[in-house]
Amino acid sequence: MSEAKMTWVTVKKQYCPIFEGEAELKEQRVYPAGTIPDTESYRVTGHKCSAAVACNLKGCQCKWSYTNPTMDRFYLD
Repeated sequence: MSEAKMTWVTVKKQYCPIFEGEAELKEQRVYPAGTIPDTESYRVTGHKCSAAVACNLKGCQCKWSYTNPTMDRFYLD
């Protein structure tokens, strides 16, 4: 029996005014080992941003930089 596959997938690239550069937003996705009818094709288990360290140093609150899971600064874009 095969195992589930976990991978990071870039879901969006955009300019970030806090980082003052382009940021990549990624989701950690888990794909099931087999196909099960009427189920989701993957599950999102995490988020990260390529600018997370810079934002953390600036004190930015955002779920993409692991500082505030309820704040999504890129939701409206």
